[in-house]
Amino acid sequence: MEIREPGSSTGTSEVWQARIGAELAAELRADAEVLGLTGRTAIVKAALELLHRQAAEHRMATSIDDFYGGATPPLPLGVSDGGNGES
Repeated sequence: MEIREPGSSTGTSEVWQARIGAELAAELRADAEVLGLTGRTAIVKAALELLHRQAAEHRMATSIDDFYGGATPPLPLGVSDGGNGES
């Protein structure tokens, strides 16, 4: 039996671990039940996917800000700014 360090790679996957408090663990179990997740692995995977998605959205927003150089980006076609009635 081979023992791997946390965070080590098995080739196609890695093991990540974190120690959390009992209160957060109880809240996460309740959250998992609401979302239909079973087991800690499913909870951790869902959390990491959410973290990744939020980071991707942040990178995209930063890239848009950089592209427009601080100016307000235009609204999509058909979307009104709500102020002057134009679209």
